[in-house]
Amino acid sequence: MTTTWDHVLRTALINLHAFEFGYTVAFTGATLQSMIDAVDLCGGADLCAEASFVASAAPLGALLAAAVAGRLLDSYGRRTFLVAVSGLWVVGYVVVACASSLLGFALGRAVAGAAMGATSVAVPVYAAELAPPKLRGPLGGLFNVFISAGILAVFALGARGTDDGVWRWMAIAAVAPALAVGLGLHRGWVPESPRWLAQQGRAAEAKEAAEHLFGRGAAADEACAVPEPTKRRASQRSVAVGVGVVGCFAFCGNSCIQAYMSVVLEGAGLSEASARAGAITYASTQFVFAVLMALYGVARFGRRPLLIASAMGATAALTAMATFTETQEGLSASLAADAYIAAVTLGLSTLSWVYCAEVLPDGERGRGMAYATCLFWATTFASLQLFDVAVATLTVAGVLGLFALFSAGGALFCYAFVVETRGAALSDVQRLFSDQPPSEGDALLAPRV
Repeated sequence: MTTTWDHVLRTALINLHAFEFGYTVAFTGATLQSMIDAVDLCGGADLCAEASFVASAAPLGALLAAAVAGRLLDSYGRRTFLVAVSGLWVVGYVVVACASSLLGFALGRAVAGAAMGATSVAVPVYAAELAPPKLRGPLGGLFNVFISAGILAVFALGARGTDDGVWRWMAIAAVAPALAVGLGLHRGWVPESPRWLAQQGRAAEAKEAAEHLFGRGAAADEACAVPEPTKRRASQRSVAVGVGVVGCFAFCGNSCIQAYMSVVLEGAGLSEASARAGAITYASTQFVFAVLMALYGVARFGRRPLLIASAMGATAALTAMATFTETQEGLSASLAADAYIAAVTLGLSTLSWVYCAEVLPDGERGRGMAYATCLFWATTFASLQLFDVAVATLTVAGVLGLFALFSAGGALFCYAFVVETRGAALSDVQRLFSDQPPSEGDALLAPRV
């Protein structure tokens, strides 16, 4: 008999890719200065265009990979695709560990970034298709838990500094989780998605995988059923809303702030040591809130109210960060940063990928996630690449204020367009985007059409 813990362990295994995702996002936040000094990239300066390119090479690789990941995911299946992604992680971090030039750094970061882009397309889709409806939110929230754990691991490993080659050992350490998930998937510890098998016409295999996941009964029958064609208007609307929610997360500035955390906190007046400590508290706050949301928040409150509250909280916290940075109140700016990541984790980072994966139609889930991921990584690449220019033009406080405006726009988008999907089977979600009237009950949680 399949238990809740079986679902948790399967989802945790595939989310080792999400751990690598978080590790890669934060890697330059803890190690960039040491990497710059190791090969004299900036001629003694703390930041330069070459250093910005090293940081932004990962989201550039993610963007390029996301452009083709959806088609590959739908063609070759979820499990085979993620085994291949494990190989990209290994190659990328071995190259970073051995790099001694701008080309080596950029190449290694780009390959790891390609794995990151592929992960952001595949893991939310795979996790959503493997989870029973009542557990899909909490299990989907593990994606952000593991991302947060990866971020925390980077800052914890670099807590005493990353000079003297420590950053190279940190790169080597990233190989282990990739090998573990690749081996586990290759040995069949997690079955292929029954939904994908059904779409390929492999009905017997789909039924076997569904019964392995859910046991015999209605849940298994629903998981391996060939979906009815979705009405074009509902399909277009669900894709637009799903991609839009990921866009709200991308524009709130989370990835940029994490990648340049030391620069942001030092810009607020903190010393280098205090900024490093602030980065650790930031990552710790994210991890704690990600765990709490996965365990309690997602199942209790639903997607729509959490996304709205998250964007509103991010707006308030970013405004406070900008104000304290402008007045050089470093400690207050650091506390505001902790409040910001707590707000983002409340909904935007925890639910954006989950929500996008579950609202996309079965036949378009891979390609739809690719659209969302391309938007996310294009935004992230642009923000990282242009960060030094933006700071020189607007100051650190000005950049934070700009992210606050984007977050306010995200709150308005979620209020206007997000439809509640809590507890709905994937085969029923598309009906929420049709012209049917909203369900009765709590007005805040009722689907908006």
